[in-house]
Amino acid sequence: MILFARYLLTAGTATCVDVALVQGLLTLIPRDAPLFFSFAVTAGALAGVSVNFLLSRRYVFARDGRTAQQQFASFAAICATILLLRLVIAALLLTLLTLPFLSWLLLPIHAAAERFAHLGSVGLVTIYSFFAHKHVSFAGGIVNRLAGRSTVVG
Repeated sequence: MILFARYLLTAGTATCVDVALVQGLLTLIPRDAPLFFSFAVTAGALAGVSVNFLLSRRYVFARDGRTAQQQFASFAAICATILLLRLVIAALLLTLLTLPFLSWLLLPIHAAAERFAHLGSVGLVTIYSFFAHKHVSFAGGIVNRLAGRSTVVG
């Protein structure tokens, strides 16, 4: 439980970087450019990945005997699945929030649906992120995990 709490703190810091970047980019979003939303979510996720890896490696997960580059390769692969999951969830939430019968939920702010969809997707993917990094990124990597060898600590 303490490991998850530490992860929430470090991932929370990375999420702040992610959210600040995405929410800032959403102030620039043209209403007729739906691909810009995916670009903004991707840019934020990439910034968050870097911060999350550095903090998680330093403060949360034990070393597994691999170099930082090897761990980052596993971390990046997991982050690719996280990004895909976040994009799918954000798109689903955006679709739901723009349905006429749910439009009353949105605040009168610029890009409200996109903002809520992004924040919802970030929140929903956090638990998956923790377990994926714990059991793959910092437990010997994808190859060792597939071969049944891991070094999960904590």
